[in-house]
Amino acid sequence: MPMTELHIKYAPILRFARNEEFFPMRLEDLMRYSALYVKDNDRPIVREGDVTPDMLVRSGGNRDAFVRTVTDGPLWGKGIAAEWSEDVVELLYRWSVDQQRTLPEVLAQRVYSWFSPKTEPAARKFWWNGLVAQVSDGALQTVDNGLPRLVLPGVIQRNAAERYRAVDPQKRAYTYYYRGLRDGDYYCLQYWFFYAFNDWGNRFGGMNDHEGDWEGMSLYFRIGRNGKPQEPPAYVTYADHESCQTKAWDDDAVTRIGTHPVGFVGAGSHATYPKNGKQALMAIYNLFDYATADGETIDHDDWVHRIDLDTAPWVGQYAGSWGTRYWLLTRHLRTALQLALGALPVLSSLTVNVPDEIELPGVSAPRGPMGPHREQYAHPVRWAGVDKIEERNG
Repeated sequence: MPMTELHIKYAPILRFARNEEFFPMRLEDLMRYSALYVKDNDRPIVREGDVTPDMLVRSGGNRDAFVRTVTDGPLWGKGIAAEWSEDVVELLYRWSVDQQRTLPEVLAQRVYSWFSPKTEPAARKFWWNGLVAQVSDGALQTVDNGLPRLVLPGVIQRNAAERYRAVDPQKRAYTYYYRGLRDGDYYCLQYWFFYAFNDWGNRFGGMNDHEGDWEGMSLYFRIGRNGKPQEPPAYVTYADHESCQTKAWDDDAVTRIGTHPVGFVGAGSHATYPKNGKQALMAIYNLFDYATADGETIDHDDWVHRIDLDTAPWVGQYAGSWGTRYWLLTRHLRTALQLALGALPVLSSLTVNVPDEIELPGVSAPRGPMGPHREQYAHPVRWAGVDKIEERNG
């Protein structure tokens, strides 16, 4: 079978939770109701309805560009942070001192009840680890057995849903982007799913909300002596929250219908899992994904658009974000804390090495799937942990 047809033979099946409002879509359809902005400008550089792939490419390598799909809610980080409690503000201020902080093993074991030597690599990849570390080691005193959530105002979610539904009310143009490449001893077939909005925090008790959401699944075929991928694939990987789960193709945890792997999608977060049910991410903080599979299903032949990323280089040439990105001057965080807490003992040790400005984590839209900023794109075998699995198996 030609490799160009492999993505069809193994096209995934996705099963969604009840009340899910957003499904994998084509970027061109998103652009129909987006405007293009750049940081610190309160007016778009390309107005709504005029955004095209060519327009995005003209923005070049400007990482401060972003498409905005909503018309309601704050445009600036200051407006977002103004609605958060002092718990969240303090958490962000502490995090801004050291954005590279990670969870040491002793904290990871407490936070992730499923933590083990086998799952440690996946646990290390969650985007929120630096934030959680501030809470789990007791540095953040204002939290009582809870985890501050990074949510957007509800008006933004409602506006995002309304505008998404208006794009094509008669038929959903389900879309996956795919990419095939050789990485070491494997041929990696990646499926990327783009969602217009992540409303995990606002509607499903999750960690965060943001415009734009890239998730996916990947298959890993061993390369045979003839230099071709050997079927069936050896492994399948499910992307979730910048982390992943990798399973052997014949693992009992993998659901397949014929040659098609089934992914169970978390409500609002769109994280993909090998099994349906309530996924305990951080049970100690009541953080779960609800991949309950009691909603819509996208079958393997329901995909309307199957787009090879190699034939859409503009996706990678656009360096900006797929949704609003929020920047915030840290002096606004400090002022808010002073107003909320009065005295400054909580801040006395946090006045050094504070950057002038941060990008708000959790609520800022992600950049695209292509480029060195995503390990799963640049080094898919390493990202999935396939090499480590092979080492363990001898």
